[in-house]
Amino acid sequence: MVILRCDDEKVSPLYLYCALRSKEFLLNVNGFKSGVAQPQLPIKDLKQIEIPLPPLPVQRRIADILSAYDDLIENNRRRIAILEETARLTYRKWFGEAEQGRTATLGEICREVRRGVSPDAIAPDTPYIGLEHMPRRSISLCEWESAQKVSSTKLAFEAGDILFGKIRPYFHKVGIALVDGVVSSDAIVIKPNSTELLAYVLMTVSSDAFVAAASQGMKEGSKMPRADWKQLLRYCVVLPDAETLTAFNKVLNPILAQLKTLCFSTRTLAAARDMLLPRLMNNNLKENEDVYL
Repeated sequence: MVILRCDDEKVSPLYLYCALRSKEFLLNVNGFKSGVAQPQLPIKDLKQIEIPLPPLPVQRRIADILSAYDDLIENNRRRIAILEETARLTYRKWFGEAEQGRTATLGEICREVRRGVSPDAIAPDTPYIGLEHMPRRSISLCEWESAQKVSSTKLAFEAGDILFGKIRPYFHKVGIALVDGVVSSDAIVIKPNSTELLAYVLMTVSSDAFVAAASQGMKEGSKMPRADWKQLLRYCVVLPDAETLTAFNKVLNPILAQLKTLCFSTRTLAAARDMLLPRLMNNNLKENEDVYL
């Protein structure tokens, strides 16, 4: 880590923060980084990277504009967290302590999908989700990148599939795919046996109890222990009857729809902010100028 402290007479800390996360700065970093297994940026090289430095009033104005986007993004994230917690509480209330009803195994309500896709068969603009894009303990998979840099076989998935990070499953990386795309082979692609079972399967495999079971039954590896899907297929669940499942879906489906809307809104805001950043930094923005996209 490197700690940077601003000279307040020359640069606004918030403006510097914006500059350091710009694509232009990251491209410069890539030009200076060294090492293969553990790439790093030497401090002496960091000092050579230049950033645009308009007058302080303009810096503050730029920071204010970009912060407005960040505030909207953060508000979306808070709403996502609240909705996800509501979904978890609903699931636990209805099924977490259920002692009655017909039991089944996980394998009776969903299946693993393993459709490998070689790099040369993946369109560059295909959404790609790696484990690094999957947040811990969140069912909303809002992050992905294009597959243009993919260099190994990946697994295809469809919107509505559930992705379960199988390496070190105790990291609790489980969520629902919002788009069609490809995912790292370090994930399990789970497809419910019917659309009516989607919310129930999602909340089951993302529950603390299921993740704990996956962690206890890992295939041990020296550095990368993995969840054993064959064992997880035998995981016991309480199978809801049709009436209960319908009622559960009436609560969960609107939540999942809102989560999807918030995720796409967040991505749109982030893209607009990132597009605006170089324009603001490289043009002579006046202190009180209004900016429109």
